[in-house]
Amino acid sequence: MKKRRGFRQPKPVSRTRGQGKTGQGAGQVARTCAREKGMSPAQENAGLSPDLQENVEYLKEKIGRSDDVVFREYTLELPDPVAIVVVFVDGLASKEIINEYILQSLTFKGELKSEWTRDKKNLVRHIKDKVLNINEVRVLSSLDELITPILSGEAAILFDGYEEALVCNTRGWAYRSIDEPETEAVIRGPRVGFTETLRFNTAQVRRWIRDPDLRVKVVRVGRRTKSDVALVYLESVANPQVVEEVERRLGKIDIDGVMESSILQEMIEDRKLSLFPTIQSTERADRVVAAVLEGKVGIITDNTPFALIVPVTFWEFYYAAEDYYHRWPMAFLLRLVRFSSFFFSLYLPSLYVALSFYNPELIPFPLAVQLAGSREGVPFPLFLEVLLMELAIEIIREASARLPGPLGQTIGIVGGFILGDAAVRAGLISPLTTVVVALTAICSFTSPNFGVAISIRILRFPLVIVALVGGLYGLALATFALLVYTAGIRSFGVPFLSPFVPLQPEDIKDSLGRVPFWAMLNRPRSYKPLDTKRQKTKARHWWERLLGR
Repeated sequence: MKKRRGFRQPKPVSRTRGQGKTGQGAGQVARTCAREKGMSPAQENAGLSPDLQENVEYLKEKIGRSDDVVFREYTLELPDPVAIVVVFVDGLASKEIINEYILQSLTFKGELKSEWTRDKKNLVRHIKDKVLNINEVRVLSSLDELITPILSGEAAILFDGYEEALVCNTRGWAYRSIDEPETEAVIRGPRVGFTETLRFNTAQVRRWIRDPDLRVKVVRVGRRTKSDVALVYLESVANPQVVEEVERRLGKIDIDGVMESSILQEMIEDRKLSLFPTIQSTERADRVVAAVLEGKVGIITDNTPFALIVPVTFWEFYYAAEDYYHRWPMAFLLRLVRFSSFFFSLYLPSLYVALSFYNPELIPFPLAVQLAGSREGVPFPLFLEVLLMELAIEIIREASARLPGPLGQTIGIVGGFILGDAAVRAGLISPLTTVVVALTAICSFTSPNFGVAISIRILRFPLVIVALVGGLYGLALATFALLVYTAGIRSFGVPFLSPFVPLQPEDIKDSLGRVPFWAMLNRPRSYKPLDTKRQKTKARHWWERLLGR
């Protein structure tokens, strides 16, 4: 077993004479004894040694064998010179900040005549309070506590003869500037999206909500990545049980690393095998702000521009941010179009198969004649025809997503048009089938949320099979089973089909449609917020508003 250097007992041990023949100090002896006892790294709790070289060797053993970790040796020109080492990661820490606010500050000039320069016992504290002109500086006394800050872009200053180190905020890695979100574009509204930097994202929420009750709690998830995850909520509005449940589920995650917020989404959602997502993801900062104002909890993960919102209901996946920026008649129409498109994207292929096979009498006679004529000479049965076309649409959609932006859009449009037209001309596919599948694909694009759109696309295939086996009766039974299943889903304690199951009349104002803002006095009761009032003023009667009073 490879020996580990730099272990130290929690109690500070000073160097004394009579160190022994091997030249080991008391701290090194304690480390050696702990290793011989078979203690794990977590049990060792390596503290800083007064021997600077010993601390440096420990850090090199842990992280310093990489070429991007820099150990900058420096000497403090005090009456008794003190050797120091500045440790940072090149590329994560800003060299300009280190040069100007650390090394230049430690080049003493008139400070040598100050009283604190002769106070050797509290030298580290004096340098923190009176020398370093940097915004964030903290004192640490454990070697293990230094590793994560260094790997996060901060700089550590180690002193020879002292069992304390300073950690300075010198983060300065490259980052993407704030830009318009690509996945949730709107006609009217803020064009501000999240980036991959956590603090930029939390700052955007702060720009909107200037409430002292806004809380931003950061936890670290991942044994190796130690990714920062921020919980954002209003303490005076959000249900404390929901906040505690989110913290509990995040605390139970034991995984090597978190690359994206979707990993957290799968780990903390209520039903891990559910086809429907029970956590909403968004790239828009204003959606997170609106959710926090309603009493929800936003989960923002470092290194990803997609934030999570909990809890959520099924209907909210079809709400767009621009619904609240247009006047209420326009918002009502847009939601009506989206929910109608949801119905067609889910049921249109299966209804087409069921009516053609089992209930052709329900089809108008001219359309039935046209359908029969269009299918003359087609070699495939209608069921296989629909499945092949749906599979072709999915292949074209996936191919266009993997190509560069302009090229992908061209392939998606031209490829679908050429493929459908060629199949109809060759007599492989009937024209009506092409129309049904194309209309279904277009309707699926109206969903503002990509996750629920995927769920609907998956459900289409079993529903087509059910329609082939049972016709309209089979579809009715499948719909009933689907409603029962979704009614039993909960998102952090909130029913998935709320406000309809169970019925919350007050929340229906903002569900399938949207009433004017002056009529939405309360926050959604489904989330059980502490503060239920959205507006403090009493709403006027409709006739008073009609008369403009």
